[in-house]
Amino acid sequence: MARAMRFACLAPALALVVLAATACTEADDAASDGDDLTSVQGLEHTIDFDAFVDVPAGAADDVVRGAIHRQLKSALGALRERGIGVADRDAQRNLAAGGTVRSALDVIRPGAAAERIERVRYHYRDTALVERGRVPSGPIDLTLLFGDYVARAGELTPICSDDAAAEPGSLWYHFSPGRSACRTAIRDEQRAIDLERASLTSAQIGARDRDRRFLAARATLAPVAAAPDTWPEYDRLWGFAGDPARTKIVVYSFFGVDRDEADPADHGLREYLRHQRTLRARLPGLRVVATTPEAWLLDFTIDGRRLEGVTWDDVERWIVDGTGFPAAVGTDAGKRAALLQQVVEHWSERWIIWQWPVTVRRNGVTRDMTVEIRTFYGWEDGSPEARLYARWRYLEAFWHADVFAYTGHSHFGHGPLEPWTYGRNNFADRYQVMLVNSCLSFNYYDEDFLAMHPGGSQQLDVVVNGLAAYWTGMGQASASYIAGLVDGEDRRWRDVLTGMKVTIPGIGAYDPMRAVNGELDNTFTPAQGVIDVTTR
Repeated sequence: MARAMRFACLAPALALVVLAATACTEADDAASDGDDLTSVQGLEHTIDFDAFVDVPAGAADDVVRGAIHRQLKSALGALRERGIGVADRDAQRNLAAGGTVRSALDVIRPGAAAERIERVRYHYRDTALVERGRVPSGPIDLTLLFGDYVARAGELTPICSDDAAAEPGSLWYHFSPGRSACRTAIRDEQRAIDLERASLTSAQIGARDRDRRFLAARATLAPVAAAPDTWPEYDRLWGFAGDPARTKIVVYSFFGVDRDEADPADHGLREYLRHQRTLRARLPGLRVVATTPEAWLLDFTIDGRRLEGVTWDDVERWIVDGTGFPAAVGTDAGKRAALLQQVVEHWSERWIIWQWPVTVRRNGVTRDMTVEIRTFYGWEDGSPEARLYARWRYLEAFWHADVFAYTGHSHFGHGPLEPWTYGRNNFADRYQVMLVNSCLSFNYYDEDFLAMHPGGSQQLDVVVNGLAAYWTGMGQASASYIAGLVDGEDRRWRDVLTGMKVTIPGIGAYDPMRAVNGELDNTFTPAQGVIDVTTR
């Protein structure tokens, strides 16, 4: 994949912390919550491997958990390189299950007194999505980072990171042990450890082992039976299953800023406008009915004069394609910048409410209804105020949305969408569908929201990404998800996911190994009565 493409994976300022606990299960059930995922590009497996960390002798359990958390973070980067995503958010289930074994060791350094440490061995078991076409024929050799690699980022990043500019706290995500320089460093370190081990007892390790930067592990992957075909619960979305008074499907679609909200070339704004363009093409008759704060979205001026006849197509071309500028602007760089800045001011930090009036028919019942899409582009992290306001928006959406979509940086699970800041009472007790369109959201978001939602998977389906997501095309993918749920085509979940693929120049058809969880207990099928939706 071309490195020039930008991922939607930004780390928070304090990325590497010991994380709060979430709901846990027994060890034998470690993979069960994510079983039977529906995916097009990913094939579900269980993954197992053994590893260890070193801690001071007598270290508290919290210290051990923190060391394991840190090490397993690096597994996400190493597995990402192999086209594999895992589900267990921060290894919570694995750590809660216990099963660690401590062994006391003496560190032997020439000319120094022996240091006593404890080597803590643990087993990792999880649900994994493996990219179709990259399923290994047997066990895979996996390298993890060892010890405090954040403190050693200066020496590790140049040789073992796929992003030389990555912050030390996100080295785990960018860890790429397959790079030539990293492979050499891993091999040389292991040779030195093996050489010094020859003169030591089983209760001793040498200085190179104590100061190691890498740990080799062997992971086994076992395939899980493919999930059967399921559909979203369209009858419940449209009110044909117990809600005859329903008149509206409410959609919330949020877009975060990539780097700079004031920049009209920001990927977040560009994808927001691509999202808008795709929705308008897919849902004929879609129109804006309100903005908050109020704004006339198509009013623009150049040199104090109003531009006449500006259309949605025009604005989308300016931002998404960089073309179609009016004659009053021409090729004048200053005027073009002034025009684009007006787009930023109109579309940022503002609710834009779209409605699509439709007639819906099923089994002889006809209803006039409205699909209402409430969209917002703006900061959702970067300052305490931005996080707070974003959280308020998400709380509103969790309660009122039938369909939810977030598109933007994952913040590695620690942004304002982080699951442990919400609870059961924040969600409406009805069927809802959720998309988190960001990097590795399979690891951060789906199971936590399913666990807290009233009725669990019977009331919620969650769409997530198993791999890194490119910014380019994310807006189209999120719009295709929304349109695929409300356009009346009664698509299977597999077809909804297929429809979210985008074509990226230089990359081709791209799917960050999307999957849906919570879908297995869905009961709708078109055989019970198709749902016909037409514009009115």
